[in-house]
Amino acid sequence: MTCDTRTAHWQDGRECESWPRALTRNFFEAIHRVTRKCQQKWHIPLTQKGFAPMSSIMAAAGSIPVASALAERRASLVIAHVCDSMEMGGAEKLTATLCRLQRDRGHTASVHCLYWLGVLGEELRTEGFEVILHHPSSFLHLVRGLYRSFRRSRPDVVHCHNATAAIMAALPARLAGVKTVIVTRHGLVKPPYQIRRELKFALASRCCDWIVGVCKGTRTNLQAAPFAARDKIVHIYNGADPADIRAVPQPKKGFTLLHVGRLAPLKDHATLLQAVALTRALHPDMQLWIVGDGPLEASLRKLTDHLGLNECVTFFGEQADVSPFLLAADLFVSSSVTEGLPVSLLEAMSAGLPALVTNVGGMGEIARLSGAVILVPASDPEAMAGALCGAFAGRQELSKMGQLASHCYEQYFRPERMLDDYMNLYNGYVAQNKALHSAWKIAPSP
Repeated sequence: MTCDTRTAHWQDGRECESWPRALTRNFFEAIHRVTRKCQQKWHIPLTQKGFAPMSSIMAAAGSIPVASALAERRASLVIAHVCDSMEMGGAEKLTATLCRLQRDRGHTASVHCLYWLGVLGEELRTEGFEVILHHPSSFLHLVRGLYRSFRRSRPDVVHCHNATAAIMAALPARLAGVKTVIVTRHGLVKPPYQIRRELKFALASRCCDWIVGVCKGTRTNLQAAPFAARDKIVHIYNGADPADIRAVPQPKKGFTLLHVGRLAPLKDHATLLQAVALTRALHPDMQLWIVGDGPLEASLRKLTDHLGLNECVTFFGEQADVSPFLLAADLFVSSSVTEGLPVSLLEAMSAGLPALVTNVGGMGEIARLSGAVILVPASDPEAMAGALCGAFAGRQELSKMGQLASHCYEQYFRPERMLDDYMNLYNGYVAQNKALHSAWKIAPSP
């Protein structure tokens, strides 16, 4: 006996249920069974109509016991990081930290260097990581090389670091069948935008699942950029390896300032040196340590000599481990005109070192979170000198600020916290799908 779908009656005249209506009824019955099971298993409150809100289901799926179980069942990932180079720098140090932590958790991490290998690349190679240097002769040659590498290694995730890496690697990764592609912008990306560069990045970001800013300021600027994929933009705070408290502190004399970073134009070391010269007129025992190298080293040494600071300013060059300097210094200083969320500042906070920095990029966010950072305007030697004199006069309070810095680091800027946030992005959709699939699977039939 058949049913006439036009009249919704059986041939003998009895009323029957059309297939669309039956499908709808079965769907809502299944949803009801799932929500009941979720309520019993995860103690989710039901609405007046007997349904659990989807937000409650996902919150339960993301709870510690459920998330841990899903994490245990999740297969290890093959992760390919893409960088311009692995020279010593904040973004490069962060990439190396991610690689090490990911390997510790059973994942396979590798690094693709587009142009130079760098000291951190050599270091990772000695630790057994695959670090690939592409040496491109042209744009097409680089894109083709990346595509072939991704086809050969079959990564689950391609993580691009900064705009150039995304422009070069995002499309080849998608064409090679990579499941998840994300990009992290490590700088502030502040207006006025480099229009051609940001347009190229906007096109490349269409191939990405997520666009990560390292602070809220970066996220805001990315959302305001031309043709931004705004629904993909999130922020994840950087994490930094803690200072080694077993290190022997660097010998010092007097009240010592510490600057760690590349000697490059955006760091505006001239403002810092001029501020120190002004402060030394009142406090002649103040010292400045500069750790790092870069293209401006010769000109900065010349400026130091011109300002008469040779006795109090010491250039230490690039250091593989800055812990001895962090443990000995009295105050971390930065005079940058633009920043994202500098790893060097986070390292200083891990050692309980308060900071005096310019109010750019994510510096204000760290100041609000920690209460251990003094902010001054950028490119203003007089303002920085005044703040340095204030810090010197109130140096008894710096130890309290150091405790606040250490507490803030532990709460927000541990590398493990950063890794957890990135792994959640890598696996975000997988975790949600598994949780819902599990709920459907355990729901009993009526």
